[in-house]
Amino acid sequence: MGSQSSGGGGANQWARPVLLAVACIVIGFVVGWFARGDGGGVVLPTVADAVQTTATIATTSTTATTATTGTTDTTGTTGTTDTTGTTGATVAGAPARDQINLVILNGTETSGLAAKTQAQAESIGYSTVGVGDAPATQANTVAYYRTGEDAAARQVAADLGAQTEEALTAGSGVESAAVTVQPDVDVVLVLGG
Repeated sequence: MGSQSSGGGGANQWARPVLLAVACIVIGFVVGWFARGDGGGVVLPTVADAVQTTATIATTSTTATTATTGTTDTTGTTGTTDTTGTTGATVAGAPARDQINLVILNGTETSGLAAKTQAQAESIGYSTVGVGDAPATQANTVAYYRTGEDAAARQVAADLGAQTEEALTAGSGVESAAVTVQPDVDVVLVLGG
């Protein structure tokens, strides 16, 4: 009889730790689900993700490259091209891309957008590219240019998706932020969104 009762106790000895481990895992998943900070909602791909994927595929052909350069998606990265390093058409009278001293300022609330755009600019031939934060957020991406650099600004706008080009005002917040990054700047691209 003694051997039968110890055999029955052996089955309970392994079941308790297994049930405890399963309960801890379930509780961990539930706590983790609510601790995510997004209310536990399921994140599904958006239409903008599909558009960006389509734009990346389309830029593999030369004719589609010009059509996709400077597009604006709805994910908050307004005024940037995709990450394949495509360029707009060469602007008449503009200096070579590696001769344009460019500063990219992030005028959005999207962290890291200026650095991402810097990598894009460098991948298409810009060699002197500094990054920083704009003095304020703005709605549109603008290529600001120093006197005589309007063709360079048009080239930057074509390559990196600025909606407009404007003269850089001496003493403005944009100029102050840009010269802090690179004193001999020609064009300041302020990303908006």
